Amino acid sequence: MGLTELLEGESLTGRQAAIIFFTFLVLVIVAGILLVALRDVFWFAV
Repeated sequence: MGLTELLEGESLTGRQAAIIFFTFLVLVIVAGILLVALRDVFWFAV
């Protein structure tokens, strides 16, 4: 399955869609945790 077919979503199974959704959710949560953990570093950089 190519990237274009994956992004169109027509041929995704429910399991594949769930995996993509939860992977994105984990990515967002990890990014948020990193931003909170490193906000002092970002604050001093400004």
